[in-house]
Amino acid sequence: MKLRIAGVLGAAAVAGMVAVLVPGIAGASTGTLTSNGRVLVDPTGCVSIMVTDMDTTVVSNGTDQDATFYASHDCSGDPLGTVAAGNSGTPPMAGSFSIQ
Repeated sequence: MKLRIAGVLGAAAVAGMVAVLVPGIAGASTGTLTSNGRVLVDPTGCVSIMVTDMDTTVVSNGTDQDATFYASHDCSGDPLGTVAAGNSGTPPMAGSFSIQ
């Protein structure tokens, strides 16, 4: 009987540790990012931008992660700039952004 109780308590302890660790591992952004009027909720990865004005992309980054902008639509090539979490900016001619 003591062995069975120890096994159950051990399994519960491991499950509790995993539940605490998993949210820290995910690391996805939370919040909204607005790009040229398009509101994205909890954006993650590479996101293509709908360009309404080829000279400027207007961005309001209300997420908890920095967003890095690229001229391409697939986040390839050199970054144009970054709009930090909680800030706004206007990266020129951005076609996509990457956010974790």
